[in-house]
Amino acid sequence: MKHFRAIFRELGFDVEKSTLPEGGLVYALARTYNLVVQQLAPMYRRFGLSAAGFNLLVLLKRGAEPETFTQRELSRRLVVSPSDMTGLVDRMEHKDLVRRIPGNDRRSKLLRITDKGSALVEEVWPHHAEVIKRMTEKLSSAEGEALMRALSLIREAVGV
Repeated sequence: MKHFRAIFRELGFDVEKSTLPEGGLVYALARTYNLVVQQLAPMYRRFGLSAAGFNLLVLLKRGAEPETFTQRELSRRLVVSPSDMTGLVDRMEHKDLVRRIPGNDRRSKLLRITDKGSALVEEVWPHHAEVIKRMTEKLSSAEGEALMRALSLIREAVGV
């Protein structure tokens, strides 16, 4: 309960008026996500990318079976709406980082990373890894595993 109270205090809530302590978990998760994005976004911007753009390139370069990734599938995996995904892919295609190729039917497009996109992933990766390591260095291996299990349970509860 100590950590639930701490996040409410951090967010500026009156701890004594909190009637849903479990809400602290959701607030902590959302706040942590926002802080992580704040740490990563400036680094991605230096390379002309967004977090979603970098993740798209990484999935296309290092994902399992990237030759099967449709724009719709990548939208689902990246938690990006289909319309936002279309805009993202348009921008990435304009920069010659990805290309669309026809899929199994007229409506589906497969995405492929270009040589330029692949080279960009390799250029950005060390900077990305450095930020990630800095953010997680205080976690022990056991704490990291426990956090991953807990987050998995939350994703399962929301139907992912």
